[in-house]
Amino acid sequence: MSKLHFDGEKHQVSLISKDGKTLGTWTAYNNVDSHATVKSHLPNGTYPVQDKTAPHRHAANPNGPYGSYGIIRFDVPHHSGIGLHSGRANAKHLPGPQHPTMGCIRTSDEAMLAIKNAIGADPLTVMEVAGNRQAQAQYGNHLHGHKTHVHP
Repeated sequence: MSKLHFDGEKHQVSLISKDGKTLGTWTAYNNVDSHATVKSHLPNGTYPVQDKTAPHRHAANPNGPYGSYGIIRFDVPHHSGIGLHSGRANAKHLPGPQHPTMGCIRTSDEAMLAIKNAIGADPLTVMEVAGNRQAQAQYGNHLHGHKTHVHP
């Protein structure tokens, strides 16, 4: 069974096959909006995936909140609905993967399509989050002109 790996320092998400091969790596961010229940960034850890063989569907729209291919949700204690998705491709402020979320990791439609196509045959087990420090998240937001309120 495959897994997803998010590197907060490199701002990348990778899909890794059951054989340990990296099937793809794409730009991804965990820029968290100040109104989210996840107060500054998604903590490092390994989270069980809910949507193992296909993303949870939402209205397909590259400029919508979840992009064209839905969301792959994973279990984050005390924060339901956290996952990996795309969307906001043409937002005026921080378009695409850099656009803030309510705690989720945002990537591109290209990434979500590739992941969607792969997990039908090689189901996901976990999302690994590493290198995702509060300072790194703040730096990513500052670098792109986004002001957030980081709570302890």
